[in-house]
Amino acid sequence: MADLQTLINAIPDANYGNIISSDYHNTIKAALQAIATELGGGAASQAVNLTVQPNFVTLGGAAAGWSVSLGSATSAAGSEGFIVLNLPDGAVIQSMEVWGQQPNPPSAKITTFASLVALPIAGTITTTLIQVDLSSAGNPFDVTGTPSPGVSGLSASALQSMLTVQNSQFKYAIQAESLQANVVINALQIVLSNAS
Repeated sequence: MADLQTLINAIPDANYGNIISSDYHNTIKAALQAIATELGGGAASQAVNLTVQPNFVTLGGAAAGWSVSLGSATSAAGSEGFIVLNLPDGAVIQSMEVWGQQPNPPSAKITTFASLVALPIAGTITTTLIQVDLSSAGNPFDVTGTPSPGVSGLSASALQSMLTVQNSQFKYAIQAESLQANVVINALQIVLSNAS
């Protein structure tokens, strides 16, 4: 794109008696789009961080639930829970980050996961879009997960298609499970970008 000054200079001067043509309109529009992009409001790809309080609802049939308090959720051995998400339609899911702490030292043999999942509107079968393995995370931890065809079981192109939020076809949630007690999750954050 041309620099901003060039676009502004291209706007014709208005003179009394001249007819305002598409030239006037289009050059002003181009300049305004460049200004908006410079200010961060243009059509350029923008990231949005959606921070989620870990208020897990216990899954039916789970051995245990997460103990939820203001600002954190703490696991019991066998905790399983989920959080319903309201994601902006058309946004593209980029990553998920999880913050918290766990007993020291963590046991790699005892699994703890947080997963971003999609479910069909009329169904209950989950497709894992992102899985964050917290099993060997430090204390405290800050772990980021990105989409992976190996985790989702989808081809790379099918996964890429599902990463675009489609609220007319899918519902979205974060699912967390821990076989270890006293794992604390303080926050989860989903990074989304606008569709390009």
